[in-house]
Amino acid sequence: MNTNNYIKKLKKIGLLESEAKVYFYLLKKKNFTAAEIAKLSHVSRSKIYEVLAKLVQKGLCTETLGKVKKYSPVSPEVVFANLYNEFEEKKKIVSDLSKSLLPLYLSEKENTDPLDYIQIIREKNAIAEKYNSLQRKAENQILCFSKDPYVVSVEKNIEGLNALKRGITTKTIYEVKESIQEGIIKGIESFIKAGEEVKFYQDLPIKMAVFDNTVVLLALVDRIQFKESFTTMIVHHPDIVESFIRMFEDHWQKAMNYKEFMIKEKL
Repeated sequence: MNTNNYIKKLKKIGLLESEAKVYFYLLKKKNFTAAEIAKLSHVSRSKIYEVLAKLVQKGLCTETLGKVKKYSPVSPEVVFANLYNEFEEKKKIVSDLSKSLLPLYLSEKENTDPLDYIQIIREKNAIAEKYNSLQRKAENQILCFSKDPYVVSVEKNIEGLNALKRGITTKTIYEVKESIQEGIIKGIESFIKAGEEVKFYQDLPIKMAVFDNTVVLLALVDRIQFKESFTTMIVHHPDIVESFIRMFEDHWQKAMNYKEFMIKEKL
Protein backbone atom coordinates (compact mmCIF):
# COMPACT_ATOMS: atom_id res chain seq x y z
CA MET A 1 0.00 0.00 0.00
CA ASN A 2 1.55 3.29 -1.14
CA THR A 3 0.48 5.76 1.53
CA ASN A 4 1.61 8.84 -0.42
CA ASN A 5 -0.54 7.88 -3.43
CA TYR A 6 -3.64 7.60 -1.29
CA ILE A 7 -2.87 10.93 0.41
CA LYS A 8 -2.50 12.61 -3.00
CA LYS A 9 -5.80 11.16 -4.20
CA LEU A 10 -7.62 12.28 -1.06
CA LYS A 11 -6.22 15.78 -1.58
CA LYS A 12 -7.57 15.77 -5.14
CA ILE A 13 -11.12 15.36 -3.86
CA GLY A 14 -10.78 18.46 -1.70
CA LEU A 15 -9.09 17.45 1.57
CA LEU A 16 -6.17 19.39 2.97
CA GLU A 17 -3.02 17.33 3.39
CA SER A 18 -3.40 17.14 7.18
CA GLU A 19 -7.03 16.02 6.79
CA ALA A 20 -6.06 13.40 4.20
CA LYS A 21 -3.36 11.98 6.47
CA VAL A 22 -5.59 11.80 9.54
CA TYR A 23 -8.50 10.17 7.66
CA PHE A 24 -6.16 7.64 6.02
CA TYR A 25 -4.66 6.56 9.35
CA LEU A 26 -8.03 6.55 11.13
CA LEU A 27 -8.98 3.68 8.81
CA LYS A 28 -6.40 1.43 10.46
CA LYS A 29 -8.51 0.57 13.50
CA LYS A 30 -11.92 1.05 15.13
CA ASN A 31 -11.13 4.26 17.02
CA PHE A 32 -8.30 6.50 18.21
CA THR A 33 -7.74 9.18 20.79
CA ALA A 34 -6.56 12.52 19.42
CA ALA A 35 -3.09 11.87 20.84
CA GLU A 36 -2.86 8.45 19.18
CA ILE A 37 -3.88 9.65 15.73
CA ALA A 38 -1.64 12.72 15.99
CA LYS A 39 1.36 10.47 16.62
CA LEU A 40 0.48 8.02 13.85
CA SER A 41 -0.31 10.67 11.20
CA HIS A 42 2.51 13.05 12.21
CA VAL A 43 0.06 15.93 12.58
CA SER A 44 1.03 18.20 15.48
CA ARG A 45 -0.84 17.94 18.80
CA SER A 46 -1.66 21.67 18.54
CA LYS A 47 -3.46 21.14 15.20
CA ILE A 48 -4.98 17.67 15.56
CA TYR A 49 -8.23 18.77 17.25
CA GLU A 50 -8.90 21.33 14.52
CA VAL A 51 -8.28 18.71 11.82
CA LEU A 52 -10.51 16.14 13.54
CA ALA A 53 -13.29 18.72 13.94
CA LYS A 54 -13.14 19.42 10.19
CA LEU A 55 -13.31 15.71 9.39
CA VAL A 56 -16.35 15.34 11.65
CA GLN A 57 -17.96 18.34 9.91
CA LYS A 58 -17.24 16.84 6.49
CA GLY A 59 -18.68 13.48 7.50
CA LEU A 60 -15.40 11.53 7.33
CA CYS A 61 -15.21 10.56 10.99
CA THR A 62 -17.31 10.47 14.15
CA GLU A 63 -16.55 11.64 17.68
CA THR A 64 -17.42 9.59 20.77
CA LEU A 65 -17.60 11.46 24.08
CA GLY A 66 -16.31 10.04 27.36
CA LYS A 67 -13.45 10.57 29.77
CA VAL A 68 -11.30 10.72 26.68
CA LYS A 69 -12.81 11.60 23.32
CA LYS A 70 -12.34 8.96 20.65
CA TYR A 71 -12.58 9.28 16.90
CA SER A 72 -13.74 6.62 14.44
CA PRO A 73 -13.53 6.66 10.64
CA VAL A 74 -16.65 6.67 8.49
CA SER A 75 -16.62 3.87 5.91
CA PRO A 76 -15.03 4.94 2.60
CA GLU A 77 -18.04 3.43 0.85
CA VAL A 78 -20.31 5.93 2.64
CA VAL A 79 -17.89 8.84 2.21
CA PHE A 80 -17.51 8.44 -1.54
CA ALA A 81 -21.22 7.79 -2.04
CA ASN A 82 -21.83 11.19 -0.40
CA LEU A 83 -19.22 12.79 -2.68
CA TYR A 84 -20.95 11.29 -5.69
CA ASN A 85 -24.27 12.75 -4.54
CA GLU A 86 -22.62 16.14 -4.06
CA PHE A 87 -21.27 15.94 -7.60
CA GLU A 88 -24.73 15.14 -8.94
CA GLU A 89 -26.14 18.09 -7.00
CA LYS A 90 -23.62 20.47 -8.60
CA LYS A 91 -24.55 19.18 -12.03
CA LYS A 92 -28.19 19.91 -11.20
CA ILE A 93 -27.31 23.47 -10.12
CA VAL A 94 -25.60 24.10 -13.44
CA SER A 95 -28.59 22.65 -15.30
CA ASP A 96 -31.07 24.69 -13.24
CA LEU A 97 -29.07 27.89 -13.79
CA SER A 98 -29.12 27.34 -17.53
CA LYS A 99 -32.90 26.87 -17.52
CA SER A 100 -33.66 29.72 -15.08
CA LEU A 101 -31.53 32.23 -16.99
CA LEU A 102 -33.29 31.52 -20.27
CA PRO A 103 -36.34 33.73 -19.42
CA LEU A 104 -33.94 36.67 -19.07
CA TYR A 105 -33.05 36.13 -22.69
CA LEU A 106 -36.67 35.74 -23.76
CA SER A 107 -37.73 38.89 -21.89
CA GLU A 108 -35.49 40.98 -24.14
CA LYS A 109 -37.87 40.28 -27.06
CA GLU A 110 -34.93 40.23 -29.44
CA ASN A 111 -34.05 37.54 -31.96
CA THR A 112 -30.73 36.55 -30.37
CA ASP A 113 -29.27 33.23 -29.30
CA PRO A 114 -29.44 32.23 -25.57
CA LEU A 115 -25.76 31.37 -25.76
CA ASP A 116 -25.10 35.11 -26.14
CA TYR A 117 -25.69 35.18 -22.38
CA ILE A 118 -24.17 31.91 -21.21
CA GLN A 119 -21.18 29.93 -22.37
CA ILE A 120 -20.16 26.64 -20.74
CA ILE A 121 -16.62 25.24 -21.02
CA ARG A 122 -15.44 21.94 -19.51
CA GLU A 123 -12.01 21.30 -21.05
CA LYS A 124 -9.17 22.56 -18.83
CA ASN A 125 -7.01 24.14 -21.56
CA ALA A 126 -10.03 25.85 -23.11
CA ILE A 127 -10.96 27.28 -19.70
CA ALA A 128 -7.43 28.62 -19.25
CA GLU A 129 -7.48 30.23 -22.69
CA LYS A 130 -10.89 31.86 -22.07
CA TYR A 131 -9.70 33.27 -18.73
CA ASN A 132 -6.54 34.64 -20.37
CA SER A 133 -8.60 36.10 -23.22
CA LEU A 134 -10.92 37.92 -20.83
CA GLN A 135 -7.90 39.36 -18.99
CA ARG A 136 -6.39 40.53 -22.30
CA LYS A 137 -9.64 42.21 -23.35
CA ALA A 138 -10.32 43.91 -19.99
CA GLU A 139 -10.47 47.70 -20.32
CA ASN A 140 -11.22 48.98 -16.81
CA GLN A 141 -11.52 46.54 -13.91
CA ILE A 142 -11.14 42.90 -12.86
CA LEU A 143 -12.58 41.51 -9.60
CA CYS A 144 -11.58 37.97 -8.53
CA PHE A 145 -12.29 35.27 -5.98
CA SER A 146 -9.11 33.15 -6.20
CA LYS A 147 -9.01 29.65 -4.69
CA ASP A 148 -7.38 26.26 -5.25
CA PRO A 149 -7.40 24.26 -7.50
CA TYR A 150 -6.10 26.64 -10.16
CA VAL A 151 -6.49 26.24 -13.92
CA VAL A 152 -4.08 29.18 -14.30
CA SER A 153 -1.89 29.33 -11.18
CA VAL A 154 -1.16 32.70 -9.57
CA GLU A 155 2.57 32.57 -10.24
CA LYS A 156 1.99 31.74 -13.93
CA ASN A 157 -0.76 34.28 -14.62
CA ILE A 158 1.17 36.42 -17.10
CA GLU A 159 -1.97 37.93 -18.64
CA GLY A 160 -3.03 39.16 -15.19
CA LEU A 161 0.28 40.98 -14.75
CA ASN A 162 0.00 42.40 -18.27
CA ALA A 163 -3.47 43.74 -17.43
CA LEU A 164 -2.02 45.58 -14.42
CA LYS A 165 0.73 47.03 -16.63
CA ARG A 166 -1.98 48.38 -18.96
CA GLY A 167 -3.50 50.20 -16.00
CA ILE A 168 -6.43 47.84 -15.37
CA THR A 169 -7.69 48.10 -11.80
CA THR A 170 -7.53 44.60 -10.29
CA LYS A 171 -8.88 43.52 -6.90
CA THR A 172 -8.47 39.90 -5.78
CA ILE A 173 -9.54 38.02 -2.66
CA TYR A 174 -7.42 34.90 -2.10
CA GLU A 175 -8.77 31.96 -0.11
CA VAL A 176 -6.66 30.83 2.86
CA LYS A 177 -8.10 27.69 4.47
CA GLU A 178 -5.01 26.29 6.16
CA SER A 179 -1.85 27.61 4.54
CA ILE A 180 -0.72 28.93 1.17
CA GLN A 181 2.15 27.36 -0.75
CA GLU A 182 5.33 29.40 -0.95
CA GLY A 183 5.11 29.63 -4.74
CA ILE A 184 1.60 31.08 -4.56
CA ILE A 185 2.66 33.63 -1.94
CA LYS A 186 5.50 34.78 -4.21
CA GLY A 187 3.02 35.03 -7.07
CA ILE A 188 0.67 37.15 -4.95
CA GLU A 189 3.54 39.42 -3.93
CA SER A 190 4.46 39.97 -7.58
CA PHE A 191 0.85 41.04 -8.26
CA ILE A 192 0.91 43.41 -5.26
CA LYS A 193 4.11 45.00 -6.58
CA ALA A 194 2.43 45.40 -9.98
CA GLY A 195 -0.45 47.28 -8.33
CA GLU A 196 -3.11 44.69 -7.55
CA GLU A 197 -5.32 45.32 -4.51
CA VAL A 198 -5.29 42.13 -2.44
CA LYS A 199 -7.22 40.71 0.49
CA PHE A 200 -7.58 37.26 2.08
CA TYR A 201 -10.64 35.24 3.18
CA GLN A 202 -10.95 31.97 5.08
CA ASP A 203 -13.47 30.18 2.88
CA LEU A 204 -14.66 31.69 -0.41
CA PRO A 205 -18.03 30.44 -1.77
CA ILE A 206 -16.93 30.04 -5.39
CA LYS A 207 -14.13 30.65 -7.89
CA MET A 208 -15.09 33.61 -10.07
CA ALA A 209 -13.90 36.73 -11.88
CA VAL A 210 -15.85 39.79 -13.05
CA PHE A 211 -14.50 41.76 -16.03
CA ASP A 212 -15.42 45.42 -16.64
CA ASN A 213 -18.70 44.94 -14.72
CA THR A 214 -20.15 43.25 -17.82
CA VAL A 215 -19.16 39.57 -17.77
CA VAL A 216 -18.60 37.03 -14.97
CA LEU A 217 -16.62 33.79 -15.19
CA LEU A 218 -17.76 31.13 -12.71
CA ALA A 219 -15.50 28.12 -12.14
CA LEU A 220 -17.09 25.06 -10.55
CA VAL A 221 -14.89 22.15 -9.47
CA ASP A 222 -16.68 18.82 -9.86
CA ARG A 223 -15.26 16.01 -7.74
CA ILE A 224 -16.27 12.39 -8.17
CA GLN A 225 -14.22 9.69 -6.48
CA PHE A 226 -10.59 10.40 -7.42
CA LYS A 227 -11.24 12.30 -10.66
CA GLU A 228 -11.26 16.09 -10.75
CA SER A 229 -12.95 18.02 -13.55
CA PHE A 230 -13.99 21.60 -14.19
CA THR A 231 -17.17 23.26 -15.40
CA THR A 232 -16.88 26.96 -16.22
CA MET A 233 -19.76 29.29 -17.03
CA ILE A 234 -19.27 32.67 -18.68
CA VAL A 235 -22.35 34.85 -18.15
CA HIS A 236 -22.93 38.21 -19.87
CA HIS A 237 -26.31 39.19 -18.42
CA PRO A 238 -26.11 42.46 -16.37
CA ASP A 239 -28.46 41.26 -13.60
CA ILE A 240 -26.32 38.17 -12.93
CA VAL A 241 -23.09 40.16 -13.13
CA GLU A 242 -24.43 42.74 -10.67
CA SER A 243 -25.25 39.98 -8.17
CA PHE A 244 -21.67 38.71 -8.18
CA ILE A 245 -20.27 42.23 -7.92
CA ARG A 246 -22.31 42.71 -4.77
CA MET A 247 -21.09 39.36 -3.43
CA PHE A 248 -17.51 40.43 -4.09
CA GLU A 249 -17.97 43.79 -2.36
CA ASP A 250 -19.51 42.12 0.69
CA HIS A 251 -16.57 39.70 1.03
CA TRP A 252 -14.07 42.52 0.35
CA GLN A 253 -15.37 44.44 3.37
CA LYS A 254 -14.95 41.38 5.62
CA ALA A 255 -11.63 40.07 4.26
CA MET A 256 -8.16 40.42 5.84
CA ASN A 257 -5.72 42.86 4.32
CA TYR A 258 -2.17 41.81 3.43
CA LYS A 259 -0.68 42.96 6.76
CA GLU A 260 -3.32 41.07 8.77
CA PHE A 261 -2.72 37.96 6.67
CA MET A 262 1.05 38.10 7.20
CA ILE A 263 0.58 38.43 10.96
CA LYS A 264 -1.86 35.48 10.97
CA GLU A 265 0.53 33.31 8.95
CA LYS A 266 3.52 34.56 11.00
CA LEU A 267 5.45 35.30 7.79
